Order: sequence, then C-alpha cells, then structure tokens
Amino acid sequence: MSDRKNAGEGWRFPLPAGVAVVLTALLRFSLYEPVAWPEAAYFFLLPLLLLPVQGLTVRRTLSLGWASGFLFWASSLIWLRHVTLLGTLLLAAVLSLFFAAWYLAYVRVQRRGLPGLTAALLLAALWVVLEWVRGWILWGFPWNPLSVSQASRPAVLAVASVTGGWGLSFLLVWTNLALAGTIRGWAQARPPRRFLALHRAGPYQVLLPVGILLGSAVWTVAAFPGSRAAREGDPVRVGFVQPYSTMLRDGGSPNANLADLWATTRAVAAAGPDLLLWPESATPYPVVGEERMRVAIERLVEEVDRPLLMGNLAFPPGEDYYENAVFLVEPERGLHPRWYAKRELVPFGEFLPFRDWIPFLEKAVAIGEDARPGDGPLLLPFPVPGEGEIGPLVCYEDVFPALARSNVRAGADWLFVATNNVWYGEEAGAPQHAAHAVLRAVETRRPVLRSGIAGWSGWIDEWGVARAVTDAEGSIYFRGGEVLPVRRDPRFAGVLTPYVRYGDWFVGACGLLLLGGLLRLRLAGRRAGEATAPRE
Repeated sequence: MSDRKNAGEGWRFPLPAGVAVVLTALLRFSLYEPVAWPEAAYFFLLPLLLLPVQGLTVRRTLSLGWASGFLFWASSLIWLRHVTLLGTLLLAAVLSLFFAAWYLAYVRVQRRGLPGLTAALLLAALWVVLEWVRGWILWGFPWNPLSVSQASRPAVLAVASVTGGWGLSFLLVWTNLALAGTIRGWAQARPPRRFLALHRAGPYQVLLPVGILLGSAVWTVAAFPGSRAAREGDPVRVGFVQPYSTMLRDGGSPNANLADLWATTRAVAAAGPDLLLWPESATPYPVVGEERMRVAIERLVEEVDRPLLMGNLAFPPGEDYYENAVFLVEPERGLHPRWYAKRELVPFGEFLPFRDWIPFLEKAVAIGEDARPGDGPLLLPFPVPGEGEIGPLVCYEDVFPALARSNVRAGADWLFVATNNVWYGEEAGAPQHAAHAVLRAVETRRPVLRSGIAGWSGWIDEWGVARAVTDAEGSIYFRGGEVLPVRRDPRFAGVLTPYVRYGDWFVGACGLLLLGGLLRLRLAGRRAGEATAPRE
C-alpha cells in the first residue's frame, strides 16, 4: 500500500473539520466531572483522527488541534473563573498548545504511511511525554490527565501501580488510534472486502490495548475479594470536619469563622472518632506565629480529647516568609514540634514569580510575602497505635504523582490531603480534584484521606475505590462533618509498588520509543532520497 493511500487518499470523513473539532472537545469534556463518562475515553479522539489529512497544512493542523484543546480546557476549567476569568482563558490557551503539537504529529505520521501498530505506539508515547512535560513546565499544571478519566472505574486502574497513570493514558490513546485505523481501513476497502478488512484489522489493532485493560480488570476483580483480611479487626474511626468557611474568599468575621469551626469540631468529636481532620487553612490565624491561636487549638483538643491533624499556616517569628503546612495536635502533648510544609506552591497565589526581575508585578499582583516551599517529604505519626505514619499533601499537591510517591518511599502508610477548594464555588472543581487522589491511591497502594474546606471530604482505599464521601442531602458542599470507619489492606503494608520503586520509568520508555521512531523516520527518508536521486 502506498504512502498516499495510508495518508487517507480516497477516504472522506462525513463531518466537516469544524464539527470534528467541537465534537472531540465535547467528548473530551465528558470524560471528567461534571459529566464523568469514562467510557468515552476509548473513542473521544475519533472525530479528529478520522479527518482526511492530505489537505491539511501545518498551520491548519495546529489551528484545529489548538481550537479543540481550547474548547476542552476552557469548559472543563470554567470553575476557575471565580478567581480569575482572564487567567482561566490564558491557562486554557497555553494548555491547548500541547494538544495542537500532538495533533500535528498525528497528521505527520499519517502522511508518512507508517504501519498502524508503529504509528499508534509512537503517538501514544508522545501523548504520555506531553502529559509529563505539562506537569513541570511553567511550575507545572498536570490537571486532568487522560488516566484520571477512569477514576470511577477502579477495575482498569491496576496498571497504574506499575506504570503510574502514564500507562493508562498510553493504553487509552492507543485504543483511540487503533479504532481510527480500523475504521479507516474498513472504509477504504471495496464493499465485498470490507468484512475481511475489519476482521484483519480488529484483532491486530484494537484488541491488544483493550486486552491489556481487560486483563487489569480481571486481575482486580479476582484479587479484590481477598481484602477479607482487611475487614477483620476494628477500623480506625476518622472524624472529617468540614467548616465551609468563605471568609478567605468573601471576607467576614474571623471570630464567627472560629465559632463555627469549634462548634462543628465538638459535634463530630462527640461521635467518638480516633482522629479528627481539618482541611487546609482551617483557621483565620496561623498556628505558628500567633500564640493565641495555638493555645486555643490545643485547649480545644484537650477538651474533646481527640488528636487533630490539620492544615494551617506557619509564620516563623523573625522570618519574611510563611509555610502552608499540615500539623498534628494531640491531647496533653499539644502541637507536634515538626510539621509538613507544602512543596508545590501555587504561582501568583503563594509566591510571585520573577519578583526580583520584574518589580512592577508586585503592584499588579498583591500577595504580600512569598510562601517558602518545604524541603521534602515529612511524615507525621498516625495517632492510633499500630497504624504507622501519615504522608501529608496540601492543596493541589495530590495532582503531582511524584509527591505522593516520595511520601511512600519515605515510609508513609497513609496519605492525607488537606485542601481548600472554597475559592471555586460549588461546581466541578472539587470532584475533578478528588479524582486525582484515586490515581495516587492505586499508584502507591496506600489509602488516601481527604479533607476539603467545602468538599470533597472522604477516603479512598488502595484499589482506587472511593469508600465514603461526606455529604448532606446529596451534596458534598455543606458545613458539618461525619465520622467514617477507615481501614488499610494488610496485603500492601510495607509493600512498595513498581511505580513507587522506579518512578516515571514508563515516561522514559516512551521517550526512548519516540527517539527510536524519529531515527527510523530519518533513515527511511534518507533511503527514499537515495532511491530517487538521479544517477550519472
């Protein structure tokens, strides 16, 4: 088959390019909250993948990819408008560049006429590398990678314990490409041969990635009932306190905020939990640097006679910085002398980039002093005998796989996320955020406790199952709390998953695959040039 035939000659997709752009964006949007249709991940790229590529210029290809990416990001991140509408649109515009680059690579590969399996593997690898780059370039925003779309389908998540979420993204993109290749091959065949074309292409292209996902599902379903041992013995009773204070966002009385927090904490403590949880920025004053606040919290803990794990701020005396942190307060012992400081800070929220180089930014973005990032993972003792140690994460740190991994490598038996999502209204921001914690639980095989100031509060087990979510009248957005029984699966006690041991090795493998593909294309181009060169 010639390169032109592989590039789609004779193939006509019925949808115009603009409709394909919008349809791909809508399908991609449907993968995440508020729609959460994870099955669409297996075919969401098809409208753009099935467009004929022979008439696409580089400029038009980039425009189509960028437009589809922008529609997706602007709609899925619309909850950010509560903080900044302009910033939301600018962020969507930047994130869309990654999809534009991927779609350009797809068109180039199609025109080269690479074999279907080779093309699919290279393009799936490129998707993974681009997702990884998005996690660190410009301070990193690895929000809503493709793997997170499967957070409500724990049966297919097991591969993440080996490859990280990257492997799941790889398999989903591969499935999309395989389906597109199968449909294109079927449509290009003459009618009498179409069934034969589909018969040949189907097992070869589609069943391989789908088979891996099905294997993951079968293993999970077979192994999950073995958690019987995890159900033996008494669970740990954890009290989730959700103050739903909008003071930081809308202003208000600090004293009223504290009164509500104290009353909610007392009500939850009355149910007899082993541990109380407060979210990020739980009190209007810092626990370190404001002596009265520390004393008040310690007195409350003494009164309810329950240990408290909380998100709060530290303003070390004499320093020109603060730390967004997680603290442990215990009856009789008071505030634990060590605390975990957030490592991944929010640009323009917790620190001002280029403050020393661009002085006028201080007038445009008034954030005061910068936060100081933590030096590394710091574990806190789980204040229940025999339950090991807790690896804390603050704010949106659970969207960064490497941070949860480093906590477990340091010895964490649990992961705890203290977050404040009250800035973003009662929309899709909180459930989108919580879906990332599902991947962290599977990657590390550690249960995740999450405490949000307005919601999502609850816990996720080592299999990626959201075992319980605090809600009131069907909504996660409320003031109140609940005591939930939580357990660890003893089969994973002290066990380090391949992902925890070896990190982003799968991303490196994808990079090597891309490098090998580029070298192959370069050699093929040279041979083609030599074959067509005039002979003297």
